Amino acid sequence: MAARVPTPKFSRPSGYKDAKHLPKAFKLRRYYTPKEVSAHNTADDCWVSFFNEVYDLSKLIQDNFSPECEPIIKAAGQDITHWFDPETKGPRTWVDSKTNMTWYFTPFGRYLHIPPIEPDSSWDPSSF
Repeated sequence: MAARVPTPKFSRPSGYKDAKHLPKAFKLRRYYTPKEVSAHNTADDCWVSFFNEVYDLSKLIQDNFSPECEPIIKAAGQDITHWFDPETKGPRTWVDSKTNMTWYFTPFGRYLHIPPIEPDSSWDPSSF
């Protein structure tokens, strides 16, 4: 018999108890329409969907706000399935014609957790 995981009726706060700029808790549902997802299109209230699931990335952006968050903020409220490989569920890759290296496909620019294409001493993967 499979275990049933209880689903909360409302979302939990993003971890910032006194923050007034974050959205209020919302009612969790089994599904969201694209119109509902598209309403969450700012850095403080950032939802994206991919592979038919909806993710609230607001806390990720608040915790790691940097230029690497800009592509995610630009895509807020949209479906970003085309950024990922359907088989591996990881970021899509392509072959760079200059270096002949397989690299990550980033349509709006490099985003969090994607290393720079050229060596960069300021990029620290352990900071995530």
